[in-house]
Amino acid sequence: MSDRYPAVNLAAPFDQGVFLLHYNRGREAFQEGRYAEARRELESAQKLRPDDPDVLNLLGLVYFKTNAFPEAEVIYRRLAKENPNVFILHSNLGLILFKQGKLDEAEHHLLRAVELRPNYAKSHLYLGLLYRQRKKLGLAMDHLRFAGADKLLREVETEMRPAKQSSYDPSRVITEKIPAMQKPPETKPLTTQPGNVVAAQAARKLQDAVDEQQMLEEKRIDIAVGRKVEGASKTFALHENGFLEINFANSVHVKKGTVSSYSGNLKFVAESGLLGTTAQTLVKAVGQGKIFVYEKGRKTFLLDLTDEFIYVEGSNLLALEETLTYRVEPIYDTAYQRKIDTVKIFGKGSLAISTAIEPLTLRVTRELPLSISSNALVAWTGNLLPAVVDDKSLENVMIGNGDEGSFKVRFEGDGVVVSEQ
Repeated sequence: MSDRYPAVNLAAPFDQGVFLLHYNRGREAFQEGRYAEARRELESAQKLRPDDPDVLNLLGLVYFKTNAFPEAEVIYRRLAKENPNVFILHSNLGLILFKQGKLDEAEHHLLRAVELRPNYAKSHLYLGLLYRQRKKLGLAMDHLRFAGADKLLREVETEMRPAKQSSYDPSRVITEKIPAMQKPPETKPLTTQPGNVVAAQAARKLQDAVDEQQMLEEKRIDIAVGRKVEGASKTFALHENGFLEINFANSVHVKKGTVSSYSGNLKFVAESGLLGTTAQTLVKAVGQGKIFVYEKGRKTFLLDLTDEFIYVEGSNLLALEETLTYRVEPIYDTAYQRKIDTVKIFGKGSLAISTAIEPLTLRVTRELPLSISSNALVAWTGNLLPAVVDDKSLENVMIGNGDEGSFKVRFEGDGVVVSEQ
């Protein structure tokens, strides 16, 4: 039989079911921090579909998380070359190159990321760290200031102090409004404007809550002996495997359907003030005890407020300490009778926010206002004024336009917006 037909090299048939099995297992393992397992599953998925961008991107993140920077570099070089106008690929590649000491190439890709998305805070943070290492402290300060990296900014200013002792004013950095990427104008310090100080502090905290963990080295912990990653307060603690532990004496608000287990004699009651809004999934746990909260496939971020405020889209609220005050303050689209149910949270205490995907923290300045889809909004704070945008030219441009009920929101002022798209 073999003599009757010429030899033909046939590729193995693609098995969609097996591919999805490996990919979904890898994605779940990655989300739960089981990186060795995620690597095995995603590499198996890549063998079946070598050019799948979702597999490549997730595998690149796994390599980065496990400090396999050369492997991550290969993937992100390829993705950035094939998608030259996707800012996040250049930002990620820049960070990977920076980690390996390839500063020239890292700078090139990070500057490209900033060019494509000027208000993405992480790109500015990475550039600030790069310029600091190169002793270009002025440039480092510009980018760190834009990123809202207040602690790093003060460290760089301390390094510059011997050279600029006569003109250095430490109060200026701490108290000024968050400026754009340029030298700040000569204005009165914000110490004379208490509302602005509080808004700027809240904006930095919101950005740190989302961004800071991505810059720190992974802490390997032993959950079995009760050690945990410290969260925003003694009440909340976020375990590495994604569980949120809440210890409380009187009451706490948690998202319905997320309680994995609890100890103590607790009673759960609905919050009438949230009925009819996207935050109505919050219930109040009354009593004294401990609750473990978990949302599979979602990321959790903790934020500690000290007489500050933050606005959170209701469905993204995961938990709220009893010491905080809240009220629903929607953003209305009056022309079409639509709204975003944002919950204003203020006072002193801690809260937890959850997102479906890795969120973006976007810096807003007076020179760089921000427009996003209403479906993408997670949270915002600072001296920002939101308004609905009714611009027909954006209908075929922005993500989420086809989603039912979505509309465009424009933020102007100084602050931070967290987005899921």
